[in-house]
Amino acid sequence: MDTDKKEGSGDAKVEVKMDAEAAKAKEKRRTRKDSSNSQNSRHSESGNGNGVSNGAVKRAGKIGDRKSRTIYGRGLPKKGGGGGKGTWGRPGEELLTDGVMDNKDPNYDSEEQDNDIMYKPVTPVWSEDEIIKTLQPIIKEYFEHGQQDEVHESVEGLNVSDRKYMVIVVLITLAMEKKNEFRELASLLLKRLVAPLSSKNDSGENASKIIYYANAEDLSHAFLDLCDSLPELVLDTPDAAKVLGRFLARAISEKIIEEKILSRIIEAASLNDDEYGKSCAKEARLLLSIPHYNLSHIWGVGGGNQPMILLKKKINLLLKEYLSSGDSEEAIRCITDLDVPHFNHEVVYEAIIMLIELSNERSANMMVHLFKRLADTVVVTADQLVHGFKRVYGEISDLSIDVPKAYPQLQNFVKKCHDLQIIDAKLMMSVPTKSRKRFVSEGDHGRFSGGKYGDRFFDLA
Repeated sequence: MDTDKKEGSGDAKVEVKMDAEAAKAKEKRRTRKDSSNSQNSRHSESGNGNGVSNGAVKRAGKIGDRKSRTIYGRGLPKKGGGGGKGTWGRPGEELLTDGVMDNKDPNYDSEEQDNDIMYKPVTPVWSEDEIIKTLQPIIKEYFEHGQQDEVHESVEGLNVSDRKYMVIVVLITLAMEKKNEFRELASLLLKRLVAPLSSKNDSGENASKIIYYANAEDLSHAFLDLCDSLPELVLDTPDAAKVLGRFLARAISEKIIEEKILSRIIEAASLNDDEYGKSCAKEARLLLSIPHYNLSHIWGVGGGNQPMILLKKKINLLLKEYLSSGDSEEAIRCITDLDVPHFNHEVVYEAIIMLIELSNERSANMMVHLFKRLADTVVVTADQLVHGFKRVYGEISDLSIDVPKAYPQLQNFVKKCHDLQIIDAKLMMSVPTKSRKRFVSEGDHGRFSGGKYGDRFFDLA
């Protein structure tokens, strides 16, 4: 009995102890909850009544989150994302300076602390080599399209400072190495880039409305520089002094440069003992002294811009001169100067027609020799030769009306050209031949006799 009582009293003590601990833990939870509720109610009174302070609701943040986890903040990062240990700072903060630099900074300069620094963009001026390297593609492209305003816009963007004369130097240098048609384009571009001396241009418009790239002083500087470079230019262009003199005379006639530039060139050439400069000035003075000479046509009209009638006249004239002199090299040079490679079939056509009309062995032999030289030098291509021969083939029937021996003359000439391998066998075999007239005595008398048809005039038809 006593033992049972003792065990019962022990269990009662354990239960009492557990109840006491549970009550104590419950009291702690109640105290913590009351404390939280009282804090929330206190802040809700100062806020909007919903437990929100400054528009932010209290929430549990993640570990390491740099945003404010208190109910006082707006939910934004601390210090704009630039606060805390090991952070890089706010974006763009490296550009902001407080005026004081750390003396341990490698970029620290004590002199900069006393002066206000102004930063300005600086574009370095190009050297002469850079200017020439940039200008050459622009000028070469101009020789292809001929658009003056496009060149003006291109050179306006170049950082050449006070060396605008370099544009003119490169333009004339490249034009001197080419044919007259490109020199004409260069002279037209000079007139567009350089402001005229008078207040009004040739068309009567006010010059102030047109924006020019350079002036007469830049043009004078360019011509003086080109005269000094003539000993080097003659290596590529043997008549460089004469060509430059023509450019100079054209510029003076168009009133974009004063005539006194000639005296300056002669004086500079005399000091340097330069014969090329003197020759250039003399050529310009000679052209300017010719009365009623239109210097705007100093380069002539060449290439495909010539009228077809004029081209035919020039071709006919050079062929007649060749038959008279027998100089095939001069004839080839004249054909090359025409600068119409797409129209060289006209040379072949006119030559064959001319020898058929002359109908003598000497003319045929000379034309064969000329064709051989043209084929060997490829001045006239094989396609142009074939085209010229086929044109004659198509008109030989009409030509035979005026020249009875046209067919045998053509066949003889074609055979000679084939023997010298000027044309191929296919072109020789396609040469037209005159059809032979058939007579009644060749076997048709029996079938087409007058007695059969009852026409006594049938045989006379």
